Amino acid sequence: MNITIEDKALRYAKEKEGDFVVRSISAPGGCFSMDVREITVEFIKDFKVNEKIFNSYSYKKINIFIEKGLEIKDDEVLIYQKAKLPFIGERFGSKGVSIRYL
Repeated sequence: MNITIEDKALRYAKEKEGDFVVRSISAPGGCFSMDVREITVEFIKDFKVNEKIFNSYSYKKINIFIEKGLEIKDDEVLIYQKAKLPFIGERFGSKGVSIRYL
């Protein structure tokens, strides 16, 4: 598995001393009363990982926790900084991770 953190996101994580958590969130809606799911990347300090739910990885001494139910394409994951928004702060995204629908 090749995990990379884009330079801006990596600097932020090292400065703030935290971890990236990639997980799915769901909300009711969509066609046929199916839940709509989306992937979110959160930056969390002192994340208490549940090894039954998350796989853990490391990139340049920064931890990345990816929810086990998510699908990783081509064994390549990129964590990147989307934007820095006033009053909200840093926003992060991922490439190479998708939701596995059954």
